[in-house]
Amino acid sequence: MKKYQDIHIWEFPPTLTFIGLKEDFRIKLFRNLKLQSKSITYLLNQINKSAIKYGIKRKYNFGHLSSWIKGYKKDRGKIRTINIPLWIIIELSRIISKKENEKVLLEIEKNIEYYTGTGRSHHITNPKLPLLLTPEMVSVIFHFVGDGHIGKKEVVSSYRQMNKQSLNNFLNKLKSIFGDFDYPYKEFNNGRLNIPKIITEFYLYYFKLPNTNTFESYIPENIKRLEKEFLLAGLISFIVDEGHVGEVITIYGKNPKLMNDVREISIKCGYQTHPLREKYARGKFDVYRFSISSKSYNRFYQDIINLSKKFPSCTLVHKMDKITKKIH
Repeated sequence: MKKYQDIHIWEFPPTLTFIGLKEDFRIKLFRNLKLQSKSITYLLNQINKSAIKYGIKRKYNFGHLSSWIKGYKKDRGKIRTINIPLWIIIELSRIISKKENEKVLLEIEKNIEYYTGTGRSHHITNPKLPLLLTPEMVSVIFHFVGDGHIGKKEVVSSYRQMNKQSLNNFLNKLKSIFGDFDYPYKEFNNGRLNIPKIITEFYLYYFKLPNTNTFESYIPENIKRLEKEFLLAGLISFIVDEGHVGEVITIYGKNPKLMNDVREISIKCGYQTHPLREKYARGKFDVYRFSISSKSYNRFYQDIINLSKKFPSCTLVHKMDKITKKIH
């Protein structure tokens, strides 16, 4: 298989990512850190100086350091798990070794038990680190602007899909990319997957995603410049959410900018793609739509088959049978 680019934990949003280290390694890490520091006071001063460049105004003290070392703290008679902010991990690696801090970070990455986001975000356990920048990863972006939703601040991010086969496919796609995580099963059974906050925060930060609201979202240039297999994976995902497979493949949406972006991607993939048009219902504007000609069915079908051999989640899922019947 093609070698895809690694994405390391230190490329996640530093102030929104929190790390749970394996206990033995965590103890060893801070023991090493103490040896490299002149004193605890000096170490805390270094941390507080570094906080400024991350826009953090709070002052850290021995209590914070002790909680990171132990991995917990007592809060009102209860034991509360304390995760280490990613930016702290990055800065501590520089204190341990200024010249080889990336080597330190690689060792830390190997010993991450889980990572999570702010608040009550679900943990990513059995993390697949480093991540790989694959077509499968990019395809998730197209789900976010399709049937997905990226929540702001405390609002939950989710993906709504009433077809259980496609909903399960999206869940498996996220687990294949990131690792395991929990989610509310009752909502899942009702056609909605709540996505761990750290996953959407990663996408927003790493891919510099613009507004993903229904009427304001679009596909940014850094995505549209990717190779065909990445664009194909995205197009497939969008058709799963917003397309109809019939005599032609018709793709619908209310956002003209987004629809033009997806149409442009279809053309870049080499498919005969018709112009964007307005659809009216009972004399009133309904949606924008464009179609991929049936003349491109054979090529599109074979491209899906080839891509799905490497990434099984990158198919039309419950709509695959329809295009298969058109071919055979």
